[in-house]
Amino acid sequence: MEYEKCYVLEIPNERPKKKRKIDQKSSLSSWEQRKQLYSELWRRQEQRINDVLDKSNRETLDNILDFIDQTRSEGTSPTIPTGIISGGPDLSSRRRLFEQLAASIQKTKDCNAFVALSSRDALNLKGLLRTLIQRATSRSEALDDNEDEFVPHRKGPRLLNYDLRTLQEWAAEHRVAKVVVAFEDSEAFDSALLAEAIDVLSTFPVKFVLLFGVATSVEHFQDRLPRATIRKLEGRQFDAVKANDMLERVFEVTIDDPDQRLWLGPGLCRMMIDRQNDHFQSVQAFVDAVQYAYMSHFYANPLSLFLGEGPTDKTIPKDHLEGVRSLASFRKYAEDTLEEGKTDAVRSWLDSDQQLLQSIQHALQSGTDKMRGIIGALKLVRHLRAVFQQQPDITFSSLYIKATAGSLNQSPIIRELLLLVKKVASNKLPAILGYLSSANQVQIAKVADQMLKRLDELIAGNEHAAEPLRSEHDLRHETLRTTVVAQKVELSKQKSSLTKQESEYSEIVRDLHRILSEYFDAMLSDPKAVFTHEIFMYDIKSPHRDSSMPRPRLVIERALSTPHDYLNCRCCQVGRVHEDESVLMPSNPPTSILYQLYLESGSLINVSDLYSAFNAIIGKGDNGDDEKRVMVLFQRALAELKYMGFMKTSRKKMDHVTKLAWKGL
Repeated sequence: MEYEKCYVLEIPNERPKKKRKIDQKSSLSSWEQRKQLYSELWRRQEQRINDVLDKSNRETLDNILDFIDQTRSEGTSPTIPTGIISGGPDLSSRRRLFEQLAASIQKTKDCNAFVALSSRDALNLKGLLRTLIQRATSRSEALDDNEDEFVPHRKGPRLLNYDLRTLQEWAAEHRVAKVVVAFEDSEAFDSALLAEAIDVLSTFPVKFVLLFGVATSVEHFQDRLPRATIRKLEGRQFDAVKANDMLERVFEVTIDDPDQRLWLGPGLCRMMIDRQNDHFQSVQAFVDAVQYAYMSHFYANPLSLFLGEGPTDKTIPKDHLEGVRSLASFRKYAEDTLEEGKTDAVRSWLDSDQQLLQSIQHALQSGTDKMRGIIGALKLVRHLRAVFQQQPDITFSSLYIKATAGSLNQSPIIRELLLLVKKVASNKLPAILGYLSSANQVQIAKVADQMLKRLDELIAGNEHAAEPLRSEHDLRHETLRTTVVAQKVELSKQKSSLTKQESEYSEIVRDLHRILSEYFDAMLSDPKAVFTHEIFMYDIKSPHRDSSMPRPRLVIERALSTPHDYLNCRCCQVGRVHEDESVLMPSNPPTSILYQLYLESGSLINVSDLYSAFNAIIGKGDNGDDEKRVMVLFQRALAELKYMGFMKTSRKKMDHVTKLAWKGL
């Protein structure tokens, strides 16, 4: 009936035709172990990241605390002590800095209060003052453990919740010397509102200390305020760690740790770094991306179970070992072993799970040593560039991406470094040899120690020389020789004669160049050539691309157009009449059928005609029960399309709907 707004749909009690994809015997058999392993590894990683972030802000935090302590708590100064914190557009970093500042103020013996304000908390002056008073007075637990909330005891009329006299009475009762007010995103505040708030705060006897987080520059922030308001501020600038520098520190700690078991691949790292540089600079967003990579690897890859400590044939399911045999790196490893003539070893990996498990453990250890060797080589490259003062600076993340992709060795970066090593003077060589002597590679450390002793003896005999020793490849040992042949002038380079000390020094430099060349060749090879690199390195970009750059409309349109791709059931398979023509089946989801009819309609759709076409496809007869069932499905599908924003009720004609979206546009 027309006045009925709801219908009852009876669902038949039969099993759904959708194919079940859950298999307890395969990937879910190790789910609990992988979940526990993920929690353990990410907890350690997150703790290291938090330690780096805390240490990065420590210097700025100490300077701000000293500034707050140095401000006078008594007296009637006409200006308000103001700190301007410039640290780039990363709001999450400034918010973390203010959280650390609040925790540090609460730990100190001085009776100070801290309030952090954001632009969403202050739509007008009353809202700003109300939020300021509420947050300041609610912190009385740290000052007085016996009171949970401040209740003013005064005679006379009750004060409004935005009256600063409430804050004044609270400060006098709790003996609060200063109230520190931090504006997290000061540039998002309305300039007139900010000026009014400063004028109001400067008129009250409560001692305020203002902190402004600035994303652009101090000059731009100053231009937004009137001159009369600026005169009431006694400012001091604090430079926080830039987002790029903090991002590099966080990136390095995510890949460099003695207990590291999982590394990010070059493709994924390049996508994450480019997203940070092109779209926004947020350290917290990068940390979330790293966590999502850990989750994707341990949740979706059953073979990540091998990253646990001491996997045995009892803790590893048999199908996981079969999964290792299907890896591309295993096939390449088996082919290389067969070319060496070790057929028995390959047969044992295919027939014996115990032998395969031992090979996996050995390969994972080799892969771990390989990645740690790459990190050590990258640190050496960074140290050499610092010694030679090379410009422009190359970030550690760029070096890591090139190294894990196998393109850093024999690249212009390495060739240039080795060329500079040939020309290094004796006053810079001890810095290089001293670093190599403290390296993790035992053989290189021993050779570097011997070379450093030889260099010390050589320098001791050259103490009275005005210039440091230089090798034979230095430009100072090359001279131009001019000859005239057949009335033509020819220029040729000629090596000047070397002293005995210079010859010995050149031999040391040649040995160093050879050692570094061999070291880079060994360490900077492609890690994806190692067996089981799919286990200890995660380099899948599609989950991150879908999560960081979602395309909901494309996914919804595809799901409505071809539900078979998502449901994988026979009932939703599109019926084929001809090769290039398809028809809708009654077994398709009702919303999908209505969406196909919606695509064939114009910009203004008659609901009655739409229902007639829908009934012709899904209806079974002319009986009343079937008509009610079809009407229920039609009303629900129509409501779902309206909810997803494909159509809306037309204002021109009440029995029509307006088309809002076209496929592919």
